[in-house]
Amino acid sequence: MDLNTLQSVNPQLFWSGVGNGSIPYSSAPGNLTWGAAVSSTLVEGILGGPHGPDYQSIAVPADFASPSAFAESGRYPKPWRSAAQKLQNASYTNVGPYAALIGVGGESLCCSSDDPGKISRVYGRWGTSTSGPNIGQGAFFPQDWYNPSEGFYNATYWNDQFSPDPEWQLRVDWWESIEKVTIQSRIANTGVECEIEVAISPFVFGSDEYFAGIDLGVYADFSLDLLVAMVAIAAAVRWL
Repeated sequence: MDLNTLQSVNPQLFWSGVGNGSIPYSSAPGNLTWGAAVSSTLVEGILGGPHGPDYQSIAVPADFASPSAFAESGRYPKPWRSAAQKLQNASYTNVGPYAALIGVGGESLCCSSDDPGKISRVYGRWGTSTSGPNIGQGAFFPQDWYNPSEGFYNATYWNDQFSPDPEWQLRVDWWESIEKVTIQSRIANTGVECEIEVAISPFVFGSDEYFAGIDLGVYADFSLDLLVAMVAIAAAVRWL
């Protein structure tokens, strides 16, 4: 059975194969290219890179919604990118937030190559279909930005060079650290219903690393204690 037939008759098995590496991303419908990693600091500098993470957030999307931010200039969370990766992403004007396909037709993808009990993921972007039965609707487009090596000039290298605050993360760590929401969508231009995770915020609000703040409900309105508490919060999150 060829891959096109497999995708039609058993999309869950097809996309599981993409997720576990037995089927290449290049064979997946709607596949987007991920740009080249940094090969030279001189060339990278000439091209204007590298580009740091984007710490903007988006509203929690609803099932079968379409994104409101697109391409490289869109306001949504992004990992660090090389100049080539930013340029490549700028050409995709119908996709925005980073995402991962985790289920097709009500079934989870199976199975991870390193853990048979763990679901597979196909990494990509959340965007809008440009053709087919779901044209103009929200859709998932595969783009393997998660698995490719960042090479020698990775996030750790740039942290050593720039000392950014906060530090840049390797893309695999970036994906684990951000806030994600799971929604129903469709795959590329195929109309096939699926389940995806969408990156919505650079902060996981329930994590130990996020300052949850002080319960202001215990203070009376306009009290001196309330003023002290607000100043303390501002100092803690570096507003002052």
